[in-house]
Amino acid sequence: NKTKQNKTKQNKTKQNKTKQNKTKQNKTKQNKRYDKYIKLWDAETGDCIGSFTNNRIPYCVKFNPDVDKQNIFVVGGADKKIVQWDARTKNIVQEYDQHLGAVNTITFIDENRRFITSSDDKSMRVWEWGIPVVIKYISEPDMHSMPAITAHPNGNWIACQSLDNQILIYSTKDRFKLHKKKGFMGHTVAGYACEIAFSQDGKFLMTGDGDGRA
Repeated sequence: NKTKQNKTKQNKTKQNKTKQNKTKQNKTKQNKRYDKYIKLWDAETGDCIGSFTNNRIPYCVKFNPDVDKQNIFVVGGADKKIVQWDARTKNIVQEYDQHLGAVNTITFIDENRRFITSSDDKSMRVWEWGIPVVIKYISEPDMHSMPAITAHPNGNWIACQSLDNQILIYSTKDRFKLHKKKGFMGHTVAGYACEIAFSQDGKFLMTGDGDGRA
């Protein structure tokens, strides 16, 4: 009986150690997936030439499209902020802080003088480049989160992937009005951040969906 009891204790000890080891391994894997770093790569050589972090998980990154600002990029993150970095100095040069949830998208408009951000807080906010003050707040009681936004080639409209299974069109002019007569439905994207693409002439719009179709 004593021998059986000892074996049982040994087996339980081994099982507990195994569980503890697996837990440690899982924690390590999870930490590696979200290391909170932004990597800058040389597109020709494939070399990593920069690493940036503010100790927050980054969700989206966009370079300023202007030719004279190719060293500047903005990052939307889990900390509800948009952070503006200088790739040359590796310093944060500006912070845009008004959202109440994680920032999902950054879209430049108005010849890159402004940009629009969307968030888990089910709102969009419009900013002047370099000025951390919201110039337009877009939110409605029935509005859903929009985790993907694309500007039309003519620059006058943006297409927003809404998680209630439709694509909404907003003007990029001063009022940023919803185009109520122009919407796209028939696909299922609830729970997915499916990107949107316009054809070069702006006549066609395409997106994927949660069923693996386009």
